[in-house]
Amino acid sequence: MSFGFLMFIGCLAIPGNADSASRLAVIQKAPGFALINQDGDKFSQADVKGKVWLVSFVFTTCNGTCPATTHRIGQIQAALKEKGLLKGGQVKLVSITLDPARDTPEVMRGYMKLYDADPAGWSFLTGQPEQVKKVHEAWGVWTKPAANGQLDHPSRIFLVDKKGRIREIYHLDFLKAPWVVEDIELLLNEMN
Repeated sequence: MSFGFLMFIGCLAIPGNADSASRLAVIQKAPGFALINQDGDKFSQADVKGKVWLVSFVFTTCNGTCPATTHRIGQIQAALKEKGLLKGGQVKLVSITLDPARDTPEVMRGYMKLYDADPAGWSFLTGQPEQVKKVHEAWGVWTKPAANGQLDHPSRIFLVDKKGRIREIYHLDFLKAPWVVEDIELLLNEMN
């Protein structure tokens, strides 16, 4: 065996060295943002500092992937509650609008009610179009006008660790509550 391989194995065995042993690689630092939530209150990355957070991009008039994404995140929220992982605010769910012109805080509150989203752990964010566009660009999300007032957009959901690093990017096909909850638990158990 090579010395490098033994060193790698040694790192895995050191208690408290969860980052190096994790199956969730560090992808990149999560971009910053400063928007407003469904109540019109300021909400930024400072509100999720030191927490594990799941970020989605949706719009309320979407007839494509957004309803499925929001429904699945609702299932994730329910599963997290059931396991007691939402206690103490250690996990946050964040949905950022893709259509700030139509998705006002009031509209976002109505959308949350449709999906029984608990605002204690799930925030829906909007803001001035130019602010929201900068957030989209920072996260690598885009929109293009489509038929009937719809928007074409990617379906990506980002999992961010307590250090503010993106650790997983889910496509809707892989956004299964048991899988995501398992990933969240893994990140919660990592040493700070």
